[in-house]
Amino acid sequence: MKRALIAAGGTGGHFYPGLVAAQELKARGWEPLLIVKKDDPAKERLEKAGLACLEVDLGGMPRSIGLGLVTFTVKLIASMRLMSRVAKDFKPDLVLGMGGYLTFPVAYAAWRRNVPVALHESNALLGLANKAAAMLGGTVFWGLPPAEGNGKVVGTPVRPALYGLMERGDARRALGLDPGRKTILVFGGSQGAQAINRAVPKAMRDSKIDAQVLHLAGKGKSEETLAAYQAAGITATVLDYLEDMAAAYAAADIVVCRSGASTLAELAAQRKTAILVPYPHAAADHQDANARVFERNGTALRITETGLYDDLGPSLAKMLASTTPTGFDDLKLPPAAMTTSLFVDELEKLVK
Repeated sequence: MKRALIAAGGTGGHFYPGLVAAQELKARGWEPLLIVKKDDPAKERLEKAGLACLEVDLGGMPRSIGLGLVTFTVKLIASMRLMSRVAKDFKPDLVLGMGGYLTFPVAYAAWRRNVPVALHESNALLGLANKAAAMLGGTVFWGLPPAEGNGKVVGTPVRPALYGLMERGDARRALGLDPGRKTILVFGGSQGAQAINRAVPKAMRDSKIDAQVLHLAGKGKSEETLAAYQAAGITATVLDYLEDMAAAYAAADIVVCRSGASTLAELAAQRKTAILVPYPHAAADHQDANARVFERNGTALRITETGLYDDLGPSLAKMLASTTPTGFDDLKLPPAAMTTSLFVDELEKLVK
């Protein structure tokens, strides 16, 4: 039985694609071992999926010089030593890094033992961990067409529940929405996005947008956001979080959201046009680079956070007037239902 060591810790954008890839490898007879951060709440999902994991005490690298950088360096060295021992005992045939900060120590351990390393970069720009791991000989696979240069574009694996579209009316009824009304889905990630939460009700009021809203405001932010819609006279269902994103996408005519890589993979899978508001503090401004990929192909409008209050209302009106998805074929991404299988095919080619 072949074995794969998969660094999938960090954010959900790294974890979920790693989880899906691990499940496909397991289905093909591999034994995957996932590396996650210490006290990662995602462990419960791995246990339900019957996948083994190992916790590592390492966080993201601070972007400024200080005590935090010293602590990070100490933990990084410790994690490199730990991963070297794990690689010696587990004897993986392949190491896969999904781009989070745990990628480098796992790639380092593989490099020491001459094990093939695959790196998945879900963004349009190569992240710091993947840059460092690529210097050790890792093969890079891209989830989006890279903003600079060329590379093997395989797409980003998404959960099978998001492969196909539910019937729009059924999805709206399941979510307590009016099945006959235009619907805008708004979200900013699991923590929400306060700028988006505050801007959408105002933009809809000022531009007299006739639509209902399903808004996922983030933990602890739904009450304040609902009050803003009520004050604006807008019909809205506001939740902190929704597990059934397949229904949320199916219910929507258009989407307003950040431009993280996993979100864009889901939009492509669902073929949903969107207004993308890149997170302005993302490392190397990679969310803006992601949004520009979709903008170039006509699948989305990009609005910076500084221009949100001026541009959002007119953009919503423009998109609602024509909600037919366009440009997704020009992205040249594999169909969502085939992405994971094709990606794992590429991984297996690396193993001699």
